[in-house]
Amino acid sequence: MNKVVHKAFLLWDWEKEAAWLNEMSRQGWQLKRVGWCSYEFEPGEPGRWQYQLEMLQKDDPDYLAFLEDTGIQVVGRLFSWVYLRRENDGTPFELFSDTDSILRHMDRVLTVCYVIGGVNLFLGGTNLIGGFPHSLLNLGLGVLICLGALPLALRRHKLARRRQMQE
Repeated sequence: MNKVVHKAFLLWDWEKEAAWLNEMSRQGWQLKRVGWCSYEFEPGEPGRWQYQLEMLQKDDPDYLAFLEDTGIQVVGRLFSWVYLRRENDGTPFELFSDTDSILRHMDRVLTVCYVIGGVNLFLGGTNLIGGFPHSLLNLGLGVLICLGALPLALRRHKLARRRQMQE
């Protein structure tokens, strides 16, 4: 019998989400479908699959076909996120083979965070001037999103500096 779990992850926490999916796999629950804060699992061999997530810049059928050629399956999609799995061969499931690809992925996630946060800050400021009571909600959400993305931005900065030093 399938199991549905309702759980929320923040935009910049894709690594925590993937770790949770991998823990569910180790417990014998394999991801079947993903939705907004909703995950459907089916029972299966514990640890058979390893999971990863990637935010795509655009829908790229060639890239997804390349992944499938390497044994990686697309389990689901949610907005720009693609949920991927491959059979567990005992090695880490890494999507990004070099520092530049990791930086590009971080840039995609940060761009979305800053756009959503910035729009909320703008709307909150505009609504505050207009005297609308829900302006504080927009302002608070914008600040939380921008502050929440800050650790990822700092990680990205350190990684970029480390890459630059190695060149």
